Amino acid sequence: RPGGRLALTAFSSYFQVKYLDEETVFDAVSGTNHEHTEVHNGDGVAMAADLWTTCYTPRELRLMATAASLEVCHVASVEPGKYSLDEPTIESPEFLLVAQRPE
Repeated sequence: RPGGRLALTAFSSYFQVKYLDEETVFDAVSGTNHEHTEVHNGDGVAMAADLWTTCYTPRELRLMATAASLEVCHVASVEPGKYSLDEPTIESPEFLLVAQRPE
């Protein structure tokens, strides 16, 4: 709707690549991180699982918002549960996009 606002968090490509470890693989073409982990079912039994996480840069978030006809208000560096409007850096695990639909 006109004037509607969006707040969206996304994993940071920069952070993921900077802190990549030997158990994860980052695909630069798709911006996807792949890692192996273990999850537990309802009975507590451990099961191997693969996780694929798409990661983004501030530029990509701005481009996607613009493609969706949104006006970008802010892109900020954040951590889960610690939201602010700090400038994007390579040291934060996530980015926060705040955008709105034109009136």
